[in-house]
Amino acid sequence: MMMEEYRNALLAAGRSHGTVKQRLSHMDQLQRHHPDLLAVTRTDLERFLANRRTSHAAETRKSMRSSYRTFYAWALATGRIKSDPAHGLPPIRVPRKIPRMAADAEVQLGLVAATLEESAMILLGRLAGLRLSEIATLHTKHREHDVLRVTGKGEKQRMVPINDDLMHVLLELEEERAGGYYFPGRYGGHMHPASVNKIITRRLGTNPHSLRHAAATSAYRGTRDLRAVQDFLGHSSLATTERYLHVGLDAVRSAAEATALPRRGHLRLVPADDRPPGLTHAAA
Repeated sequence: MMMEEYRNALLAAGRSHGTVKQRLSHMDQLQRHHPDLLAVTRTDLERFLANRRTSHAAETRKSMRSSYRTFYAWALATGRIKSDPAHGLPPIRVPRKIPRMAADAEVQLGLVAATLEESAMILLGRLAGLRLSEIATLHTKHREHDVLRVTGKGEKQRMVPINDDLMHVLLELEEERAGGYYFPGRYGGHMHPASVNKIITRRLGTNPHSLRHAAATSAYRGTRDLRAVQDFLGHSSLATTERYLHVGLDAVRSAAEATALPRRGHLRLVPADDRPPGLTHAAA
């Protein structure tokens, strides 16, 4: 009863169905270890998160922490508890990682033997920067002339222009589909995102999200407009968009070369035995 009321509160607040499902799942996991959620203490929560440091990614634990804070703030506001055990939970840092980006050569090679449906999936990720779920749920009615009306995370909509290569494939697929989802499921509705993931990964040897990273990087290189790329990807913050951009090894190499010291000749190391006291390096 309580969790049903909490679910309704989340929906009433405009949370997306995906977010509601995730929040309830996190609380269900906690309840398996602490049956009385209203009796949980801050120590219980800290111990629960600490015990999952080796089994759960930092991003997952950060999401779990958010779920606890949301639930107990609601429980406090509705008079179910007198103090919030999630208040003051230490923030969880997510280490910066270099995400995988699909190489153009990989994409082009995969497209050679791809079917029309597979090509559409791949190009929606690489040329339109769509997320996996957005690809799977795309409907022909979402194409409005030369743009796609895409509903992303948090049920936020954005307009994504369709370039010529993608338009050609989508129009061909529309002729085959005669309306409906671009990627229909076997038993009605749309194809499950996991199925789309398997198809793209099998064809390219890399996951769909790496296509989105490649799209983001190419879009930025072509425009140098971070704000436009943010809108293109449907991110809520510029910080998220920045994490999607891959500068490229050539640019990093140029940055490293730019650190060179100004000198007339080549920098050489003087053997330790020949160095005067206090001298570490000498230029030729």
